[in-house]
Amino acid sequence: MNIGLIVNARGKLCMVHDEPFEATPLWVGYHIDTRRLEIIFDTGGTYPIDWEATEEMNNYLMKTEKILIIRMEDRKPVEGFDTSFLRLKDGRTIED
Repeated sequence: MNIGLIVNARGKLCMVHDEPFEATPLWVGYHIDTRRLEIIFDTGGTYPIDWEATEEMNNYLMKTEKILIIRMEDRKPVEGFDTSFLRLKDGRTIED
């Protein structure tokens, strides 16, 4: 599966991917200590993303509260989920 982060024309963070997930995404966690993302599903399963945020992206992610997850086929959106974006440290959610 290919996954990427983009900022849309309205300045909103979007995660785009090209294959269906195993279940419905509930939220996305950003592990601030490792600068990595993880999708959490309604089944309790998770999908860790093999990507590390740059300093610039880290600053943007630390201000993000929502993320739109969009599945693309033939360069067209076919499915989307508007989910919460939570910052995590040591496996626990943290506030600003």
